[in-house]
Amino acid sequence: MDERKEYDCGLIQDLLPLYQDDVCSDASRTAVEGHLAECKNCRTVAEKLKNTNVDDRLSIEKNGVLKEHAKQERRKTITIGIGMAGILMIPVIVCLICNLAIGHGLDWFFIVLAALLLTASLTVLPMLVQENRLLWTLGGSVISLILLLFVICIYTGGEWFLLAVIPTIFGLSVLFMPYVIRKIHLPKVLAHSKTLIVVLWDTIWLYAVIVICGFYAKHTHNYWEISLKITTFCIIYLWTIILIIRYLKVNGWIKAGISMVLTGISVALVNDVIYYITDGKWKMVLLDADFSCWSTNAANVNVVDANIKLIILLVFVGAGILLTVAGIVKMCGKKGKIES
Repeated sequence: MDERKEYDCGLIQDLLPLYQDDVCSDASRTAVEGHLAECKNCRTVAEKLKNTNVDDRLSIEKNGVLKEHAKQERRKTITIGIGMAGILMIPVIVCLICNLAIGHGLDWFFIVLAALLLTASLTVLPMLVQENRLLWTLGGSVISLILLLFVICIYTGGEWFLLAVIPTIFGLSVLFMPYVIRKIHLPKVLAHSKTLIVVLWDTIWLYAVIVICGFYAKHTHNYWEISLKITTFCIIYLWTIILIIRYLKVNGWIKAGISMVLTGISVALVNDVIYYITDGKWKMVLLDADFSCWSTNAANVNVVDANIKLIILLVFVGAGILLTVAGIVKMCGKKGKIES
């Protein structure tokens, strides 16, 4: 008796999907092919499984429906954006007509126009773009804000434009540059240094703030020397922490420990550094510490300040040492496991 007739149609039809996808065993493939050679009903089922026209048609229709829905949503969004832009144009036209009717020039009208442009960049622009909306909104808002400040500066006859714009850009960079740099596609050489790029960008703008303030602080004695030295001291601390976290080849516990020790030392000595830069004398504030004196009167204010700084130093250095020791223990433990 032919062994192929031992398999009933139900079993063969259960194997057909595996047979069609070519994921069944050789024995199952032989059994299915032998049964299909003799069974017309199972051959019909197999042919239906091969026919994927219906599934393809459904997939095409589904994709078409999704695309059409996306188009409709874009049309609605753009329509709303255009409508809002039209609404924003109403006060512009009203201001223009009133300004001309009373015989005034178009000076303050441009302030209104720039202010509405800023509003549009925050409301209309996100509706008109489909990708990277936040990037476009940030860029448009910053440009509109700078334009508004420029127009106001011209209208008031002031000389403060750069003094307002540079600190504004610095503040916005500190807040939004980490997000912006993540969305920007950089060359491979720079792709793994985004943190350093952000810190470098903020450093440049910080020094720009110091420089522009120096041009307006004309009557301040030794401004450049004092401001640049104090700023550089703070920047050195920041860059040291960033480089430790980014490039030091140790685990996170040790990095955190070293960072806490450096932070404690910096906080404890920052006033001493400032005294030295401004007065040319080194004053060790911590030497005034006296934990038996916590009176807040004028005579003891330096003592209380020294007490607080000494506590901060001891806490940060102590916690940093503990974290560093824990990190060293973990590293030794991993090395022991690898060697074993």
